Amino acid sequence: MFIVYQIRSVEHTRKHYPGLACPLPNSGGDGVTIAVLQRYVWFVGPMMPSLKYGVAFCDNGERIPAAKWTPEITAKYKELKATTKTPLRMWRGMIVIPAFILVLAVVAQVAKHRKSTSDKELATYVADPHPGDIFYASTGGTLVRNENSATTTNNVYALFKVIKIDGDNIVLAQGNASRVSTPDHFINEFESGFWNDLKKETTSFGETPVTISLQSLKQYNFFSIVPHKEDDSPGRISKIVRPDK
Repeated sequence: MFIVYQIRSVEHTRKHYPGLACPLPNSGGDGVTIAVLQRYVWFVGPMMPSLKYGVAFCDNGERIPAAKWTPEITAKYKELKATTKTPLRMWRGMIVIPAFILVLAVVAQVAKHRKSTSDKELATYVADPHPGDIFYASTGGTLVRNENSATTTNNVYALFKVIKIDGDNIVLAQGNASRVSTPDHFINEFESGFWNDLKKETTSFGETPVTISLQSLKQYNFFSIVPHKEDDSPGRISKIVRPDK
């Protein structure tokens, strides 16, 4: 993890002192301007202001090196610095960071609670599926073996409606909307709105039954189509919605 921050400077005050001799030749006038600045850290806001420092300029705008400051310039700088206070806004970042962390913590806890509730609900419905339940599921597709690897193709993502429980099998009807994942066109079900879009597009369920193993569902949360073929890859249930809940 990388934390990116900046070291910045801010000018708090500036004052011109006419009659204060500039130690540089060809100063272009008879006066010196002194400014009081302060460095600070910038990370989502200003924070950790350091000690103040000063710069001095002749009337022609040329900066006077600190090594050439006269005692009179140094005295005027100390007077100006003593009356220059660090504004409270320079600590704003120290307030923003805890607030930001608190928001992240709250969001994480809410997400954790929702996931926990969703997982418990899914486990309950998997253990006792009812006719009318809607499975948000992928079929798993067909396993394709290459020389050094394997992948799946024709993995169908769709909504499936439970028609009946038939012994160790569940008979389903597939929704008319689907997404098909292939090696050349990978489907990511975790994209925001993926299942909501499928739900909106699903307006009916087909008449051709899809049968899956109830035992595989209960033990492994697998969406395993039966009869099983040699290269079939098990799918998974992402969510189950019970209409009367």
